[in-house]
Amino acid sequence: MAKLGRLVPRHFGFSMPATAPAVLAPPVYLRNMEVVIVSYHTEEEEALNLLPEGLELVEPATATLIVANYHFTTWGPYNEAILGVSCKWQGQPMAYLPYLMVTQEAPLIAGREVWGYGKKLAHVSVTHEHDQQIGIIERPTGNRIATAVMRPIANISAEGFGFPPVVGLKVIPSAEQAERPALAQLVSLEFRVTPMIGSDGLAELWSGPGSLVFNSPTTDDPWHRLAVREVTSCVYGRCNGYVPFGKILKQY
Repeated sequence: MAKLGRLVPRHFGFSMPATAPAVLAPPVYLRNMEVVIVSYHTEEEEALNLLPEGLELVEPATATLIVANYHFTTWGPYNEAILGVSCKWQGQPMAYLPYLMVTQEAPLIAGREVWGYGKKLAHVSVTHEHDQQIGIIERPTGNRIATAVMRPIANISAEGFGFPPVVGLKVIPSAEQAERPALAQLVSLEFRVTPMIGSDGLAELWSGPGSLVFNSPTTDDPWHRLAVREVTSCVYGRCNGYVPFGKILKQY
């Protein structure tokens, strides 16, 4: 008599492998996040080409690069680079994230499988030299994709600081040859960020002059398509973060 397998869906783990999940379910906690944030006006046509159907471009076309060092998270410490485009979903301000890079496996897997962020492994760092804060992205190591540099000058109040909901395009390809993916969803996430407070009672948030350069364009990682036309703001800060489950906005 044939002996059949006993593993059924109610016993599947949260992520693959089903019997030894690579990542556990949200929420995820991040502590002592060190971030360099550069916002800038960019090319409208290129931004529209990247936005999935259903999202409205904010005008003037604006992009934001975040380079972060997460000193502690429940995924383990890692660094991350995030490129976002300001947009709206049914009138609500959001940021669509076409490109992300991380230095560790767990946030890469979770980002792709849970929220639909197309993360790749890369060399990402936040460094300090003299009075400047520097965010560096390389892929492969030695090929500089982007360099963000800013000089903190003015303290920023914690009141009102935060990120809009972020959106990913979750695409799971079909195992069979097909014209359409097996799954395509637009997924939003409320990434909650709380600025750290120094011993003097001030938020660890600082604005100042800065720049962003896309150094060595590659076809594999075309971040340079969202070219810098005018830098509008630069922020350096330390925060804590909280990453919950997301919300499915649209099925394609």
